[in-house]
Amino acid sequence: MLVIGLFLGWVFSVEVADQIHWNWTALMWGSLAGIVLFLLVMGLEHLPFDPLRSIQDRIIATIGKALAKCTLLELALISLLAGLGEEVLFRGFLMTWLESLGGYWVGLGVSSIVFGLVHSITWLYMIFTALSGLFLGWLFDATGERNLLVPIVCHALYDFLAFIVIAREARKTFGDALYEEEAETENEFEW
Repeated sequence: MLVIGLFLGWVFSVEVADQIHWNWTALMWGSLAGIVLFLLVMGLEHLPFDPLRSIQDRIIATIGKALAKCTLLELALISLLAGLGEEVLFRGFLMTWLESLGGYWVGLGVSSIVFGLVHSITWLYMIFTALSGLFLGWLFDATGERNLLVPIVCHALYDFLAFIVIAREARKTFGDALYEEEAETENEFEW
């Protein structure tokens, strides 16, 4: 997504890289926002609402096994790439480009809806992700200067914390079966 966002920025004359400003304020805002978003999601997961359980089950079934096999460093790298790539594409390029066509609210709204659609694991997760897109878009300007670093840090930190939880739950759910499939595949390979 990083390459796509940068390419589209180049094609449509949106200077994505110029929107990233390295400073402590941006890092602090992004870190705080990532922790708040993570705690909010963890709180929601404890509500007695079956569609929330469905999201959890689907995520563990789809990416849980892969994440469970990762080290903390690998989870951190995946999170950093996801946060960077998605924020460059959705906020850095799409939101900025749409703003140039229809104003701030069009850019924020449409980019958040597209962000939700891309994450449509379930209808409820799509809505939650679109709302998260609104939050990330707001963070883009929250420090008083447009800075893509804030939503990048928030997104990456949220993903990292969520991936740790998903990996832990997948290890509890699948146990030794995680590694038995891998061992069977290794034994099947022949020259």
